[in-house]
Amino acid sequence: MNDKAEKPERSVATSLRKALAILEQVADADGPLTGQQIAVQVGLSRSTASRLALDLCELGYLAPLSNGHGFELGPAALRLGLRKFSSLDIRRAAAPFMRTISDDTGLMVDLALAHGDEMLYFEVSRKSGSVVLATELGSRMPIEKTAGGHAAISAFMPIEREQMFARLKAKYGSEWPQIEARIHRSLEEIAMQGFCTAIGTWRPDVSAVGIPFIDPRTSRVFSFSCSGIGYTIEEDRLRSEIGPRMVELVHSVAAAMGTSPRP
Repeated sequence: MNDKAEKPERSVATSLRKALAILEQVADADGPLTGQQIAVQVGLSRSTASRLALDLCELGYLAPLSNGHGFELGPAALRLGLRKFSSLDIRRAAAPFMRTISDDTGLMVDLALAHGDEMLYFEVSRKSGSVVLATELGSRMPIEKTAGGHAAISAFMPIEREQMFARLKAKYGSEWPQIEARIHRSLEEIAMQGFCTAIGTWRPDVSAVGIPFIDPRTSRVFSFSCSGIGYTIEEDRLRSEIGPRMVELVHSVAAAMGTSPRP
């Protein structure tokens, strides 16, 4: 293939990358983004950002605000996310077991998927009327800050873990040794007892248990976590009651999926 034939393909690929970057920014934002905000966050000229945003609107992946001063996710993007979540067998298998633990303990139980350097939460179970955290479906959390994130890291292949640590080291600089030490403590806990605890790693008043789960059929890395506000959960309870319950949950979910947990 000659250079003239390759250039249009490169142009299409570049435009696609820019469009996907715009979708990521709008999806991650707390509210709608203006064209100027998109341009700044994605690193594009305002005219290019606006053109791509309007193209995404035509396809239904973005939707313009009625006042014309911003964009939010459109129905096509939302449908993709819902279809993806509903297609995951683990979500259907885990939900009843998660509800049982949240009802019994009064704590929140989450199921999250490792995605890059974040955990993407797509199943949340909480007891009605209980004091819980603000984790919602589709929310993302830094993998290095949560019990579920530490649990997922424990399930990574060594080379994948090393690459992630290199990125996090560059991100945190002088703060990294302390964060790394916390992660390694969690990895040691998982090796010894099957779950890890995180007390104050995300917020000073939050305590949690995390446990990894690898889907044997797809090798996707998930984690389950059970968390609560400080005054609703004590460290001894985390280790003696909640952790073992979460280990049982993982075995129950694996059995419901017709498999067994991968070590």
